[in-house]
Amino acid sequence: MSQSKSYQPTPEQIERWKRIDELEHGATVGFSTPEQDDKNVKEFLENDYIETQLKRLRAHRKKLIEKLKWTEDYEDLLLKEKEKRNQQK
Repeated sequence: MSQSKSYQPTPEQIERWKRIDELEHGATVGFSTPEQDDKNVKEFLENDYIETQLKRLRAHRKKLIEKLKWTEDYEDLLLKEKEKRNQQK
């Protein structure tokens, strides 16, 4: 019975993996600075943060509901037109 040889990465692969690890370690979404991070944490801890977020969320929800209503109205119009054309055949 032969033993399978363990995988041994090349020195180049090891160096590439090390470099990727270094880059991933320092990567952040949006590339925020420590000052920006501090500001974000302060804002999150403020009492009116939740209220501000709720206002933004509700405004966004209102826009989505209006868009959905328009979409439903347009769908109804298309269905009525389709039915009308089918009856004309």
